Amino acid sequence: MLTNTQPSARRRLTDPCEANEIETTPSAAEHSWMQPLVETEYAIELLSKGYICVPLREGGKHLDLETMEYHPLHLKARRKDLKELAFRSIAFQLSQKPPTPEEIRRWFRDFAGNVGIIGGYGNLLILDFDDSADYRAWSGKHAHLSSCTPVAKSPNGFHIYLRTREPAVSSSLYLGMRRIGHLKALGGYVVGSPSVLKDGCCYSWLKDQSPFDVEPQPVESLASLSLRAVSPFKHCYDRVLKRGFFVPQ
Repeated sequence: MLTNTQPSARRRLTDPCEANEIETTPSAAEHSWMQPLVETEYAIELLSKGYICVPLREGGKHLDLETMEYHPLHLKARRKDLKELAFRSIAFQLSQKPPTPEEIRRWFRDFAGNVGIIGGYGNLLILDFDDSADYRAWSGKHAHLSSCTPVAKSPNGFHIYLRTREPAVSSSLYLGMRRIGHLKALGGYVVGSPSVLKDGCCYSWLKDQSPFDVEPQPVESLASLSLRAVSPFKHCYDRVLKRGFFVPQ
């Protein structure tokens, strides 16, 4: 839990949408959206609970590589493949070699951007539902699980935080034949609370379901959640051809 010396910080970080509603209206010369301050101790507390926070660009979803002391090659070239390679590689590296508290403090000192949460660290699995209706359809069949694990509201959907017994790789997320979002694990990250996008949309933990309230529930596999990382057709095709494994050298 956050310390008693920071009660207002926890409220602001878990309820950014509500906080935005009571902010004073910015002048015409200011942004039309209010960027929250990601306090360093928030990121440190999450690290102690098994979550890696990373700085994202102000008002956006992209990693702030300059703040993390990487050279952002993709910004100069404007190439999507370079961006995706950089983001996947850095997310995977951090999941295997997590930052120290000192690095976290350096990243978030006087930082005014958004915050991301790395998947895969400690086998953290994040179900990123793109649409609220799909989440509610799924959670209706997994009511107990979805009510006792960390859950965050995104602008259009939900993020469900779980832990797997085996490592998982970031991928698409399928419910039956339909692609309903993304699976964020090794090589991936999600935008986390208290981030606010430039259009004013925000991310916030559900009441009593933040990482400070509940632990990510363990799950055996995606199949146990009635979900898949690929379409059923590709899943069967890969099994027939025995794809997905290699012979150690």
